[in-house]
Amino acid sequence: MRFAIIKLALLFSTVVGFSQQEKLAFRTLALSPSKFPELWVSEAGKPIPITFSSAQPSLPFNADRLSPLPIFKGPLDDKGKPSDPAPSQVSLPAGSSVLLLGWMDGAKPGFLAIEDPFATMKSDDWLVINPSKSEIAIQIGANVQPIPIKANSHKAIKNTAPSGTGAAVTVAAKQPDGSWKAIYTSFWPIYDNQRGLVVVVQRGERLSVSYISDKIATAPVPKP
Repeated sequence: MRFAIIKLALLFSTVVGFSQQEKLAFRTLALSPSKFPELWVSEAGKPIPITFSSAQPSLPFNADRLSPLPIFKGPLDDKGKPSDPAPSQVSLPAGSSVLLLGWMDGAKPGFLAIEDPFATMKSDDWLVINPSKSEIAIQIGANVQPIPIKANSHKAIKNTAPSGTGAAVTVAAKQPDGSWKAIYTSFWPIYDNQRGLVVVVQRGERLSVSYISDKIATAPVPKP
């Protein structure tokens, strides 16, 4: 136990040491509705809480840029520091703006950081997130080619459907024999001040498709 405490103190002191260096702008998003434990990252050497919702990305916040990024679980100790001796270590993309995805695997949280420059996004800058084990293709609007997204990947796409209207949407999954099967059809509104986030999640042998309307940043995003 003493060794674990010393190791944790050394880890957090490393975070503090780097806190004077580069910062990173974050938002968080849960891949599906889940109850997460208390979670913390470091900003200016101090622990700040982070939360996850599957309904909307969080408001942007800054954190110290460390790759891998330590995410601490559980309550703080009596000195206000993380008590987690083995935090999750999350690799960060090269950009300065990140969407941090979270999910629960039983009692253990999992994380993936993907680049997403949300402060400069326009209404046609959509993001499709496909952590499933199936390759998918998405078609938004008539007379457009479906856009493939590989399994366990994400892709920024341009939505060509005109804003202020709506668009028929089809999502198909690639079958073992190479054919495609439609798994989702709907009609989505297209707004001139919002972009779309599309999340495809594996639920057993089925795929679940969620559409999230993401407001374009109108207020200044905290500068890293």
